[in-house]
Amino acid sequence: MAVTRWPEGLQSAGVAAGIKGGDALDLGLLVADGPAVWGGTFTTNAAAAACVAWCRSRLSGPVRGVVVNSGNANACTGSSGRAAVEATAEAGATALGCSADEILVCSTGPIGIPLDARVIEAALPAAMASLSPDASALARSIMTTDTYPKVAGATAGGARLTGVAKGAAMIAPNMATMLAFVGTDARVPADELQASLGWAVERTFNRLSLDACESTNDSVVALATGAGPEVDANALRAGLLEVCAGLATKIARDAEGATKLVRVSVTGARDEEHAVALGRAVAASDLWRAAVHGGDPNWGRVLAAVGSADRNLDLDAVSVSVGGEILFDRGEPVGVLAAAAAAMRDGEFRVELVLGQGHGSAEVLTADLSEEYVTLNAEVTT
Repeated sequence: MAVTRWPEGLQSAGVAAGIKGGDALDLGLLVADGPAVWGGTFTTNAAAAACVAWCRSRLSGPVRGVVVNSGNANACTGSSGRAAVEATAEAGATALGCSADEILVCSTGPIGIPLDARVIEAALPAAMASLSPDASALARSIMTTDTYPKVAGATAGGARLTGVAKGAAMIAPNMATMLAFVGTDARVPADELQASLGWAVERTFNRLSLDACESTNDSVVALATGAGPEVDANALRAGLLEVCAGLATKIARDAEGATKLVRVSVTGARDEEHAVALGRAVAASDLWRAAVHGGDPNWGRVLAAVGSADRNLDLDAVSVSVGGEILFDRGEPVGVLAAAAAAMRDGEFRVELVLGQGHGSAEVLTADLSEEYVTLNAEVTT
C-alpha cells in the first residue's frame, strides 16, 4: 500500500482557506473515524502559541480530529489568539459532531499576526467534503517555505504508521521546529503511545538543528485508531522511530537555502546526553555551516564548537573527520584537506567526532548556511 495513505480509521484533507491568499492550500484536517488515543510533544519555548497550550491541556483525553493552518502562526497574539484557537476548535467540533475538547488545533507561519478564525470555519465544509485516506493534500497544506511535501511510513508488529511533516527553518532542538502528524491503526494505550512518541522524538526531531532557532509552534501529534492489531511497546517505538527519522531527514534536506545535508556523528562520549550536546554544538555553529556551504573543510570550527560545549574536553583524546578524511587525530592536525573538500561537494556528507571518553554516541542532522537562507529570512513579514 502506498506510503501516502493513512492507516485504517484515518482520513485527511487540505484546502485553500485564503490565509495565504490565492489558491494555495493552507488549511489541513486530520480526522479519526471514532475517538482516538493520542500523544503529543510540543515546543518548550516560553513564547509558545495559544494552540500549543490548547493541545497540551488535552493530552489526557481522546481526540477526533486535528485542524491545522499554515500562513499564520497565531503566536504572541494575546487574547485574540486564544479566542481564535477556541473558535477553531468549536468549528471543528461542529463539523465532526463531537466536543471541542476532542479537537486539536495547530498553526504555522509568521508570528505576531492576528488570525481570523472565520476563514477557517468557512473552509471546513470543503475540507470535510474532500476527506480522503490519502495524506498528500494535508502534507501540502501545512507547507510554508518548504519546497516539497514530506510523508513517511513504516510498519510495527502488523500495524501501519504514516506521518506528514513541515519544516525548513527555525529548526532547533527542544521539539525541533516543525509540525508533524503521525497516524497508526495500532491498538495501544494512550500512556504507552505518549511515552513511545517522546522516545522517538528525542532521537529524531530533537537531533535536528538547522539554524539553532526555536519556534513557538512546534508540535508532533500521534493518533492511534485501534483499528489494527495490538502492538507491544518495542515494536511501536521502532515504527515511530522509523517514521520520525524519515521525516526529520526530509526536513534537513529541504532546509531553507540548503544545498548540503550534514550528519554530525559523535562517538566515545561520556554518555548519550553528552554526545547529543556536542553534536548540537557543531550543528548550531554558523561559522561551520558557512564553511560547509563553501565546501571548506575547516575542522578548526568543529573543534571550537565542541570545545565551547565541553570546557573540559581533552583534545589529546579527540579525532575529527570530514567526509571520511581524518583531519585531526588525538591532538594533531593530519590528513589531506583536498580529499575532505572533495567529499563535501556531495549533497550529503558526515562529520565524525571520536572523543575517547566513554560509550555514548549520537547523530545530529544539520545543513549548510547559504545566502538564500539570509534572503528568505530578511523578508518574512514584509
